[in-house]
Amino acid sequence: MTTALVQFKQEIVIPLRNQVMLRFEQMYQQNRERLKEEFLRHFAKQCQIVLDAQKIGEHGAVGHVTYSMLRTRLMDGQALYLTEMADETWLFDPSPIEGEYDASWAFGYLDVMLACWEEELQRPGSLYAGSISRPDLEHLLLKETEHGHAYVTNLIHLAMPEAVQCESFIHLEKCPSFEVRVGEYLDVSESVYKTNGDPGDESEMRKWLAERIEGAYGYAALEHLDLAGGDYSGMDFRYTAFRDVAFGGAQFEANNLLNTVWEQCDLTDTRWNSSQMYGARFRKCRMVGAIFHGIEAKQGLADPEIWEIPGFHQVSFAGADLREADFVLADLQGADFTGALLEGTVFGVCNLADADFRGTDVSKVDFTGSHLEGAQMDTGASCPIQGRPAARKREGLEHIDGTIEDQLAYFMERNLQQKGRMA
Repeated sequence: MTTALVQFKQEIVIPLRNQVMLRFEQMYQQNRERLKEEFLRHFAKQCQIVLDAQKIGEHGAVGHVTYSMLRTRLMDGQALYLTEMADETWLFDPSPIEGEYDASWAFGYLDVMLACWEEELQRPGSLYAGSISRPDLEHLLLKETEHGHAYVTNLIHLAMPEAVQCESFIHLEKCPSFEVRVGEYLDVSESVYKTNGDPGDESEMRKWLAERIEGAYGYAALEHLDLAGGDYSGMDFRYTAFRDVAFGGAQFEANNLLNTVWEQCDLTDTRWNSSQMYGARFRKCRMVGAIFHGIEAKQGLADPEIWEIPGFHQVSFAGADLREADFVLADLQGADFTGALLEGTVFGVCNLADADFRGTDVSKVDFTGSHLEGAQMDTGASCPIQGRPAARKREGLEHIDGTIEDQLAYFMERNLQQKGRMA
């Protein structure tokens, strides 16, 4: 890379990317539900094509679905992803059923960036005029496609829990283990949905988790297991799906739980203190007495002025049973609590801006000290915001006596002690 090209990238490409992608992030968030619905229709149609082939014996059980970005076609102005539905052998399936997904919505920013680059090169007095060629711009543009691809991956991951509820997928003959991946054609790909037909031996699963192997627990699927009472703190479970798992009394403190999926799990009396829970989704989970002190789960970009990756999805507790749960100093901006059971639930000094409590009875919820600007509740809803009751004592768990102020003081003191040990 020439000196002029390096300078052009640092002074023009990167600042412009930040500006353009911040605007694209806003557009994506505003249109996300519509884009998701379009993907759901596409997925249902692809499943129907495979189902029709299965009915006449032209294809067997499906084990892998792959969405592949085709960079060469993208540079020709066609933002199409190759979809392949293959058997359990995946890449070695001799006859996968192919289709296309139109992702043109995700790459319109490329035209904007290219036009701005060309304008800079044509500007009188530009330092880069004559130093950067058309092939140089095309090479830079090819590299910039990875950002639109990140949004496609983001959308498909968001949509898959609903996509697998469509009728054509339900009737599809599937392998015991099933996976959906998004990536580049015959290159690196990322798992966005996974099921595991063999739950495995529970004692072996506990041993595997106890080994705490770095990088081993993300993008996995744990299903139909009893892992109650375990200490899973300090672990990285990003993008992992937990379905019908009993975790009662377990600890998940200081974990990376980015975009995890929890479906029909027993999470009674669990601890989640200081965990990163951006985009985590809890569906039909029992979370009575769970403790969430200092969790980070806000929606959107980490820094609203700097774009690095697509913004985080909202954390969702929609329909969850959160009776007697404690949220203290939790960042829950944009969280979804629609239809949740919140009797006796405490939100002490939490960020609940833009949170959604519609369809939820909040009359017995304590919001003392919490920020509720933009939060949505049913018309006429009322709730106490002062007079925090004494902390509940839970059998088998440590507890903090006193008011919300006592809990805050305890939590802050513990954080200082932890930082002192790490220094």
